[in-house]
Amino acid sequence: MSFFPSPRPSILNISPYVGGDVTPPGFVRRIGLSSNENPFGPSPFVKDIIRAGIDRVHFYPNSNATVLRQGIASFYNIDPSWILCGNGSEDTLHLLARTYATEGDEIIFAESAFGLYQIATLAVGAKPVLVPRENFKLNWKAVFQKVTPQTKIIYLDHPGNPVGNFLNKDDLLKLIQETPSTVLIVLDAAYAEYLEGVEGYTSGIELVSEFSNVVMARTFSKAYALAGLRLGWIYANPKILEPVNRIRPPFNVTSLTQNAGIEALKDQTWVKKAMDHNAIWRPWFEREIEKLGLSFIPCYANFSMVNFGDKATDVYQFLGENGIIVRPMGAYNLPSYLRITIGQAHEMQELVGLLNKFYT
Repeated sequence: MSFFPSPRPSILNISPYVGGDVTPPGFVRRIGLSSNENPFGPSPFVKDIIRAGIDRVHFYPNSNATVLRQGIASFYNIDPSWILCGNGSEDTLHLLARTYATEGDEIIFAESAFGLYQIATLAVGAKPVLVPRENFKLNWKAVFQKVTPQTKIIYLDHPGNPVGNFLNKDDLLKLIQETPSTVLIVLDAAYAEYLEGVEGYTSGIELVSEFSNVVMARTFSKAYALAGLRLGWIYANPKILEPVNRIRPPFNVTSLTQNAGIEALKDQTWVKKAMDHNAIWRPWFEREIEKLGLSFIPCYANFSMVNFGDKATDVYQFLGENGIIVRPMGAYNLPSYLRITIGQAHEMQELVGLLNKFYT
């Protein structure tokens, strides 16, 4: 009889993350609206630098992403020593859990929050503590009431995914001020670019320098369209980052990815194109949804959460068979909802045409 080494028990409670790129049997993938990707792809600057860097991939990348961190710091007018880069923001969120939590500790996050928080928590043997939402909104007091002496981290999806709202700045400040400074408060601002100018919103960048326990996490996957290259970063006090760097894999960001991030930051015209497009087509799509007698969860990112009631599975199947892949939300305890990324104009028009066909 063969015996195998046993994993950490909490890991067996993890359901592996399933990305939105899955194409089930019988579906024909022509249009992908399931993963909140930028429909225009990366800047031409990025494509050029990737082509130019192919001949140097036999060299190791800079282990500290020095030039990239300097580029990010210059763009946001912050100190590069307060920045740590990772293989997507998921990498940095995992690193924070591995550094600051262990068995017996608690990590707080909202119901129907980004699935990575649960995985990162269980991976280190900590206890997930879920905060209920009220009408899909998060209340800072509800978060604070979950804080105990065992709490080590609060993950705030800011704005959320798949429930795309946020704590306004005043409430966020109250939560930070009331929470003990021994608790790490992580603002996952993956979609922050889409909320530029939205009243009451802050990515939290100015709060990091004011409060030693606040961390802001950002990504290049969404607005900058580098999802396939995997690039994220966190902004935090160097005393927070120093132990994280002790366990960070030394080459966790490839040279192609570092160069792509540097060039992506330079092309803000390209980013604005995507933001402007989203500002037009998400409201357009939601108006069309309302014409069909359907509802949606108000959000502020590049997707819409549509309530199809008991028809959600049928709509998902119908769209997939016609070449459009969207994201079912059963894994987030929202089985009547489909998350739909805002695609290019012709993709959204085709989607609405198919939905009209389904409901007639």
